[in-house]
Amino acid sequence: MVKKAILEYISQKGIYTIKCDFISGKPTSTYLRYHEEYEIHYIKKGAGYYFIKNKKYSFSHNNLIIIKSKEIHRFVSYDPPVYIEKRTLYISPSFMKNKVFKNIIDLAPSIINMEEKDATIVEFIFKNISEEIEKKKINWKQIVHYQFIIFIYLLERIFSTHNEILTKNPIIEKIIFYIEEHLSEKITLSDISKTVFLSTNYISHLFKKETGLSVKQYILQRRIMEAKVLLVKNPEQKLNIIARNVGFSNFSLFNRAFKKITKLTPTNYRILLSR
Repeated sequence: MVKKAILEYISQKGIYTIKCDFISGKPTSTYLRYHEEYEIHYIKKGAGYYFIKNKKYSFSHNNLIIIKSKEIHRFVSYDPPVYIEKRTLYISPSFMKNKVFKNIIDLAPSIINMEEKDATIVEFIFKNISEEIEKKKINWKQIVHYQFIIFIYLLERIFSTHNEILTKNPIIEKIIFYIEEHLSEKITLSDISKTVFLSTNYISHLFKKETGLSVKQYILQRRIMEAKVLLVKNPEQKLNIIARNVGFSNFSLFNRAFKKITKLTPTNYRILLSR
């Protein structure tokens, strides 16, 4: 869990600003996440869902998943979880000094279905980046940089005729918009019900089905995400003020919820990220 906390601020810690992970197995659903880095997944095998911003996307093999800087996201597994094999790039905004590269990624859809040929090339590029970073032979940074350039231009070509896989639900979008607008306030299902003109029971069922979280769980995780940002952004601000600013009625509740989700107290999290 500490590694995940560091990852959220990798661009601020002086670590080399691109990394590539290989993951295989039967992962379970994750908490809501948020970080400065761009996160790009190449799915070689398996299937599941990603909840990105306020929309739910299904994915399967030969898909690219594009999560932009500061986008709220969550992996949602099948029940029971299925085997997944993927490579993931994490790219700091500072790595993309060329505005053309940034614009290409920012314009890309969240999930892209690739043809077999393009998927093979993407897998090869990700594998090369991973090996160069791991082995660090002569000129490895330059090779990583040029591999990334090839990927960016290939990405633009792929999504010019992309097939985005989207499950759009305007009710979920309205609910999340309401939560974002009132995150620092008390939020009840009754309030949401009055906003979207639907029963609380229906809202609870639909939200759980689409996001994999109950409304209460989503609000709690979203508040902890916001608190993590404020803890680093405002290092001198008192913890009880941060707790109140993200919607907790008292510090004890905030401290307990924060530790449950991050495995760290707010104080320890702030210390870790300030090193």
